[in-house]
Amino acid sequence: MSPAQDAAAATSGGVTVALTCEIGTAGTGTFKLTANGSSSLLTVPCGGLATATNPSWLPGTMATIDQTAGPVGTVLATNQRVYLATYAVSFSTMAHACSPAFTAPECPPGTSGRRATTVPWWMIAGLIGFLVLVIIAAILAPLLIVGQQIRYFHRIFFDNPEAFRKAMRNLALMPGMAWRIRLRSRLLRVPLPPGFEDAEQVIRDDKQRV
Repeated sequence: MSPAQDAAAATSGGVTVALTCEIGTAGTGTFKLTANGSSSLLTVPCGGLATATNPSWLPGTMATIDQTAGPVGTVLATNQRVYLATYAVSFSTMAHACSPAFTAPECPPGTSGRRATTVPWWMIAGLIGFLVLVIIAAILAPLLIVGQQIRYFHRIFFDNPEAFRKAMRNLALMPGMAWRIRLRSRLLRVPLPPGFEDAEQVIRDDKQRV
């Protein structure tokens, strides 16, 4: 092989850059390709491709690609790398439009950054209403259970008032039951069950009761 053929074989085939622009086919992108200490500038139209070559580029070396210019309002591709070969290697890139998802210093003011989101008033009102309903349900549910227990014992001891009185006294002495029975009586405007006063007196006299 002659020296001229050796030099041709040792020269890289260059880099073919394909540019796709998110904003359409209008505009071009300028790329700086550097390898083996030598750089070349390449202009690629949107939706097209172009090939850059340099006699100093050698196959097997790494080339860096930096986009120096592009369509207005798009993000530049920088610090990209390809490895050179004896043929033209391909490199494809997308010129993304500036948006909250794609930000860069070259983006015009107002096109990048996270947009402030507002919550509709009806959603806030619905959330508050739901929380209020949950709180009311948490208060009323124990009262309904207590009411069912009182009615249950009343049916069992309908003909035995003294047994019903003892059952209500024992029910009121259960932890957390006394205030529920009293709250039920105040909200529903019903009299306290018999035996409740005895249970309250026991609770007041018991100093160790929590």
